Amino acid sequence: MSEFRRDFMDFEDKIWLNAASEGPLPLKAVEALKESIVWKSRPYLLDLPKFALVPRELKKSIGRLFNVEAKDVILANSASYGLHILANGMQWQAGDEILVMQNDFPTDILPWLALEKKGVKVRQLAANDKVLTPDEFLTNITERTRLFCISQVHTFTGIILEIEKMARIAKDKNIIFVLNVAQSAGGMPVDLSNIPVDAVVGAGYKWICGPYGTGFAWIHPQLREQLDYNHAYWPVVLNNEDLKSEGPIVYTEDHSARQFDIFGTANFFNFVPLTTSINYLLDIGIERIWRHNQQLVDRFITGLDRGQYQLVSPEQGAARSNLVVFSHKDPQQNSSLFKRLSDKGVFTAFWKNNIRVSPHLYNSSKDIDCILSLLEKN
Repeated sequence: MSEFRRDFMDFEDKIWLNAASEGPLPLKAVEALKESIVWKSRPYLLDLPKFALVPRELKKSIGRLFNVEAKDVILANSASYGLHILANGMQWQAGDEILVMQNDFPTDILPWLALEKKGVKVRQLAANDKVLTPDEFLTNITERTRLFCISQVHTFTGIILEIEKMARIAKDKNIIFVLNVAQSAGGMPVDLSNIPVDAVVGAGYKWICGPYGTGFAWIHPQLREQLDYNHAYWPVVLNNEDLKSEGPIVYTEDHSARQFDIFGTANFFNFVPLTTSINYLLDIGIERIWRHNQQLVDRFITGLDRGQYQLVSPEQGAARSNLVVFSHKDPQQNSSLFKRLSDKGVFTAFWKNNIRVSPHLYNSSKDIDCILSLLEKN
């Protein structure tokens, strides 16, 4: 059994190998959620300090997770939220060009495509081999290229992209670099102080093991200053004196990260357990979690019957993530194989006619051996 398995609920003899889609709440987060339910059940417990404390503590935890200042963290409900702030807040000109990777997750593509009605050109770059390389990115840049958006870990192949090199290219070319860390944050170290990115978005319900409908964004202060986005949320715009006044309300422009927070930042049922989940991961140590997950990935890859199956993901090296994508050598069998695994209580993911396994800290070598045994019997 994993040394961390006791920190999660009993899975009832089921094996969850799909953190890349949804991570379970740790028990500490479950208890935190229960406490917040008590607050709502007894409204006199919902004193005013909690409305400020909940978002403030969450920003601190997210800041620690990515090594950024808490005041620059934007609270969201998904990775998509931050992308839409940029798509709808930047001042686009007809002919501006946005680069994305073809076959990236739709989150990274759709917000920009909606700008084509404004004359913005969106180019979906097809990689020569599964994912874009820095050289492919460089050769596709034109004088009209204004923004590049991509994921750190590719959902459909599990490949870790060469983000640092791409970020440096974008910086040299004065191109806004937007990074989606939904498939890396919580499962592997992500230190934003070492990557020259302009904006980062992510989800809180995958590897971070928070509730669904949670996420975050970070936008460089200089880029935030350029945004023109109608997002006037009264707890941010008005101070205590404004609230006491009976006179006309006056709007004051504010480009702090708080200005762009999702409405309802004291979202107790989501943000209280999310903060607890992040703190739980931080207490363990992201490097330690990464090593644990990589040991499971290594066990799966080493034990996979190459007579029957082939890897889509990297077998080893810097490009190997916590997502392992594989296929039967007869791809027509993948759909039924995925269903048989589910019927046996082993939950994976099925994308692009491939099977994806994504073990996390609550999984053990026994879980890996179980799925390998089922695959051998296919």
